[in-house]
Amino acid sequence: MGDLVSITKLGPRRGMRRATSALAWYERGCALETVDAAGARFAYERALAGRPDLADAHCNLGRLQHDAGELAAAETSYRLAICASDAVALYWFNLGVVLEDLGRRAEAIAAYERCVDLDAACADAHYNLARLCEQLGRARAVDGDVLILRAVQHLLRYRRLTAVR
Repeated sequence: MGDLVSITKLGPRRGMRRATSALAWYERGCALETVDAAGARFAYERALAGRPDLADAHCNLGRLQHDAGELAAAETSYRLAICASDAVALYWFNLGVVLEDLGRRAEAIAAYERCVDLDAACADAHYNLARLCEQLGRARAVDGDVLILRAVQHLLRYRRLTAVR
């Protein structure tokens, strides 16, 4: 009987307010990127709290972290984007860039190669692959010639993709 009395003292029922959706937070982050990087980061984090599978939010958050020099955090964000959607070339390209910045060239090459597997027209990935293959090829005595050949192939592909028509 005591429980019934406490329930009746609660007052009238009010309508429920809905929280901001994860997609709305993501869109807010996109809108804020050019004017308020900290606000954009917060918005992406809120979006990911509601939808951890929102790959674009992971990618955009990773880019902001990368721009801020937070390379390990950016790598994690790019990898989470890939976990959510591994068929997007941009995620692999961004991962390659941060791995290269971390000094992990072999891993960067693998990420760029996955990028061009998904999007053979990604000129920047071909350029980065050519540059890294050349650097590694010059440094290695054993398989250096193979890497130099790969560098030339990617550089030619880059030039074809960026040629003015």
